[in-house]
Amino acid sequence: MTARNRDFTVLPWVLACLFVAGIVHIASVLMMPRVAENDAYAQLGGATTGVSLLPDPADKQSMPFQDPAAVLGVCRFDLDAGQTRVRAIAGDGLVTISFHDRTGRIFYSSTDRAALRGRVDILLLDAQQLDTLEATDPEDQAPQELRLVPPTRTGFVLIRSLADRPGVRPAAMKAAQAVSCAPERDSRS
Repeated sequence: MTARNRDFTVLPWVLACLFVAGIVHIASVLMMPRVAENDAYAQLGGATTGVSLLPDPADKQSMPFQDPAAVLGVCRFDLDAGQTRVRAIAGDGLVTISFHDRTGRIFYSSTDRAALRGRVDILLLDAQQLDTLEATDPEDQAPQELRLVPPTRTGFVLIRSLADRPGVRPAAMKAAQAVSCAPERDSRS
């Protein structure tokens, strides 16, 4: 067997190994959010009930790529403890509210500019709670809140308030703290 023929017999094995290594790499990257113990929900472990403000990024960056021109607040939700209501009042500054599943993926996002009659009212609940609530709704009246069914039973709500100038930061902190996020008693109980 010549050296050239030997190279051609090794080449398919090398290509097969590279192909398998590529598949393993892609699968591990895609599985990482599902199997990681220190996911976004766990990192926000200090935030339990209500909105907790995250540290100023100038002092300590608590989230990757945190915007220094925004005040961040977070609220965790757990549908096993009942439905969670998020309320905000439209003010002068921009406030955005994004809803994340346990791994940190966004499943809904809104701003205070989408408020009806100056208020944002969003209810997080599971499919069974939604069916129960819709069964008791009056037929001639539309619901007064937006109802969301998250893809996971636990997750978090991230509130961003714009603080584009240093003197505006206290007002942005007040706007973020004005957002209420609290579990409500399950309507089935």
